[in-house]
Amino acid sequence: VCEENINLNYDELWTGFPRNDNKSFAYRDYFKARELAYQSRYAEAQELIEEKIASKDVAAYMPAGRLTITRKQKSCVSYKRLLDIGSACAEISYNQKGISFFNEYFLSGVRDCLVMRFSAERMQKISFTAQLSSELKCGFGKDGTTYYMDGECPFDSPSNRRRFPDERGKMYSDRDAERGICYRIAVHPIVSGGECSVDENGVRVENANEAVLFLAVESSFNGFNRHPYMDGKPFREEALRKARDAALFHFGYLQKEHESDYKKYYDRVSFRLDGKSRSDIPTDKRLNRFEKEKDDCGLYALLFNFGRYLTICGSRPGSQAMNLQGIWNNQINPPWSSDYTININTEMNYFPTLSCDLAEMNLPLIELIREMSVNGRETAKAYYDAGGFCAHHNTDIWRACQPVDGKAQWLFWPMSGGWLCRHLFEHYEYTNDLSFLRQTAYPIMLAAAEFYLDVLTPDRNGYLIFAPSTSPENSYLLENKEYSVSLTSTMTMSIIRELFSNVLKSASILRERSETVNRVREALPKLLPLRIGKDGRLTEWYDEMKESEPHHRHISHLYALHPSHQITPDDTPELAAAAIKTLEARGDDGTGWSLGWKINFWARLYDGDHALKLLDMQLRPVVGAYHKIKKRGGTYPNLFDAHPPFQIDGNFGATSGIVEMLMQSDGDTIRILPALPDRWKSGEVKGLRAKGGAKVDIKWKDGKLVDCKITGGKKMKIIKCR
Repeated sequence: VCEENINLNYDELWTGFPRNDNKSFAYRDYFKARELAYQSRYAEAQELIEEKIASKDVAAYMPAGRLTITRKQKSCVSYKRLLDIGSACAEISYNQKGISFFNEYFLSGVRDCLVMRFSAERMQKISFTAQLSSELKCGFGKDGTTYYMDGECPFDSPSNRRRFPDERGKMYSDRDAERGICYRIAVHPIVSGGECSVDENGVRVENANEAVLFLAVESSFNGFNRHPYMDGKPFREEALRKARDAALFHFGYLQKEHESDYKKYYDRVSFRLDGKSRSDIPTDKRLNRFEKEKDDCGLYALLFNFGRYLTICGSRPGSQAMNLQGIWNNQINPPWSSDYTININTEMNYFPTLSCDLAEMNLPLIELIREMSVNGRETAKAYYDAGGFCAHHNTDIWRACQPVDGKAQWLFWPMSGGWLCRHLFEHYEYTNDLSFLRQTAYPIMLAAAEFYLDVLTPDRNGYLIFAPSTSPENSYLLENKEYSVSLTSTMTMSIIRELFSNVLKSASILRERSETVNRVREALPKLLPLRIGKDGRLTEWYDEMKESEPHHRHISHLYALHPSHQITPDDTPELAAAAIKTLEARGDDGTGWSLGWKINFWARLYDGDHALKLLDMQLRPVVGAYHKIKKRGGTYPNLFDAHPPFQIDGNFGATSGIVEMLMQSDGDTIRILPALPDRWKSGEVKGLRAKGGAKVDIKWKDGKLVDCKITGGKKMKIIKCR
């Protein structure tokens, strides 16, 4: 109560500026590595890749700063914090000397402004000081009655400043060409009764009946390919304007406006399970109780809805796509730079978006892919002497596509362009937006396909493969040493096969013909197929290799099972059986996002009880950055996913997994209750969206389907599994 800290983020704040970190003519070393891989000289190929092909790391996502509310009150009773995910409003309440105090917060998407009201019952007077701070380079001032802080993001990411001698310790530059993104945070107060003063040290409120603060942020970021300092957009006056414009309206009006804007998305879907719900106790205690009792059905619904809440709040039309921590990061040296990790994590952020009828929230991801397809053309040419575009396992706000510095098991993975293209095609499948397919998705998919066509080469059996390749971020044992480079990998070929199939589907829908489409049609049946090893599992690398870490968190070779539909229990039962053996060998435990992906895997295999087991593991309480078992995933007291530390993708993996347990669609078929767990005896879900555009409502009782309503969309086969 005496010191309340509010961490502030703005999704345009990243280190650096647009720059080309591609290595010219790196394809010469790639061709050498490919030749070595064809000779099974994997150790030499890996050494060459790590020494010659690796480049600089991507930029890091930065926190805007912190707003600290300081009060003279030092003790209280009945302290309570509340986040209502049904309205996206937060509240703090407490009692001091018989008087109840209230702090209310919401962030208006309409006004792009954080609104905070401080009040007390019975007209009790309130006093506080509000001050901004940041670990970044910053300065403070006032403009009339508006208090502000101006900040600047560093020259480069912390990881690059550590690794490269010329940048070690360097955060800021005096050269305009090396200046980063600048920004302003503006705080405008409106006070009823009492006194309010503003200067460069903050906002001071004395003996007021009520105080409302309006906080807005604006940055100089002006696009992925424009310098934020020399060609940045105006931001100082814009931050002031947004805060002051919001202050023209009453708190109650703005709150209703905000709730209406939010609920038009949130209320599209609802989910409940019959049975006990302990919403009467705090979430941290609820998680601890659930670990022992497993009888809180309402907690599953809360986790499902929390994922939808995070999507609506973290990814809006016009915003940046959600990164590794969504938009919530309070560190200037965040875990994994809080970047876009695009070998699973960014994609998982958007697993439930379309099926939860939030297609608008998919648009920032689409824009990220579109911009990467521009920069990725230079990367494809520099590293592979290929046409089209490619991207590796990380990117940032500048849409970097190069292989970053580090080990081959993550740096050498030019497959993210292909994976991200499935999100483009799925956007069409869920929305039936033909103009989007024609104008946006299809050209990008075609460019990605052109790249893979240019790098495919035949193996010893005549199959086309992408060589060499890795399986993120796993390694195998060769002569008792760990390696990750193989002739190719199952995930690599699964992504290419799916992309080629979607290109042909799109060309057919659009009645498009081209030389690239002809090449895709000719290459598709020649791609190396999925294979089952001697142990009955799906192979992960080209040769059957012994994993160095049998329970590794990545299960990349099951991409064909999920998110793709290349493996299904109905159409490919032998491959589905191999997928089951693969999952059993990997084990159930894992990091938070790994658990989330496994929920989806088991749901796709129609094993709802196993999916629920993993969902229960996802709900294990985690306190602090690391649990007693360092690699054990779970959930933090505020429901954020624990990798650990915090990564947001596990939240979306869990929400997506619940959808997959209740409804699955592949574009031709809708399956109702395909993986309903025995413990979910009765319940109802409304508003799910299937591929083809249909809305799906489902109700079941005692494990049996009692009502199913499917409206709109394309005509598809309906399979009722209960």
